[in-house]
Amino acid sequence: MNRKTLEVAVVLVIVVSLAISPVIYGWGEEGHRYVNRVAVENLPGDVPAFLRNASARLAFLGPEPDRWGDSMETYYALRGVNGPDHFIDIDNPETFQAIPDDRYKYSEWLRARGQDPKTVGFLPYAILEGYERVQVLFRMWRDPQRAADRGQIEQNVIYYAGVLGHYVADGSNPLHTTVHYNGWTTSWNPDLFTREQLHSRFESEYVRAKIQPSDFSAMVKPAQQLPDPFYAVIRYLLESYGQVPQLYKLDKVARWDANNSNPESKQFVAARLAAASQMLTDLWYTAWLGSANVRPPRPHQ
Repeated sequence: MNRKTLEVAVVLVIVVSLAISPVIYGWGEEGHRYVNRVAVENLPGDVPAFLRNASARLAFLGPEPDRWGDSMETYYALRGVNGPDHFIDIDNPETFQAIPDDRYKYSEWLRARGQDPKTVGFLPYAILEGYERVQVLFRMWRDPQRAADRGQIEQNVIYYAGVLGHYVADGSNPLHTTVHYNGWTTSWNPDLFTREQLHSRFESEYVRAKIQPSDFSAMVKPAQQLPDPFYAVIRYLLESYGQVPQLYKLDKVARWDANNSNPESKQFVAARLAAASQMLTDLWYTAWLGSANVRPPRPHQ
């Protein structure tokens, strides 16, 4: 084989591998819709009616970022830039608690420690940036430069609020906070957790077969303002990460799939989805209240 033929073969292998590589989703179509739907039901009456009345649109937008992973595109650009926003490999909580509140500072921080940011993930920043987009748009809505634009701003608020819901829901899935996102991957495995792939059968197959919004809606309280949204996001992700061992233990009791009828498994998933809806409705409400400030406080300098 000459050099040119070899180069072509290598390129073909890379293209094919990218086309068939699995895309890891957060909760599947149903779970993401449910999280957004329950979140909007818990918004207080002082939130503008255009958002409180947008339940159907917000639910539709829950899975939106996963739709950007369409493997039919000619280039890998969109999947490549979007993929790392869906997860964060914590696996060292003490270090994770020290991360900065800026995507690029975080990237530099990781590289200084010999880690690749794209491999570790950007989920906290996808949530934080999404929250700030909604707050900026709420501020524009309160005092638009052109009154005729208010309807357009409302549509943007709904869209970005719905997309924010996707990343918040990803953060409630323990498998989106660990290197063990699709089976136990490291040599240290004293509890003999499964090394079989379980990501899609947990978050999609099981949820589609066994979960409805009514299973967790009563667990979500009316929205409250978050005094420090970035801290709240970090604490939320750490709590989710803390559920990784329990998720794997439950798989040993009853396999995560559509045939799983274990009540404890259902309670576990319902609690995680409720945590997502709670965080989302709190972030939406905090963005609304914060938009009244000309210069909102920035706790992390």
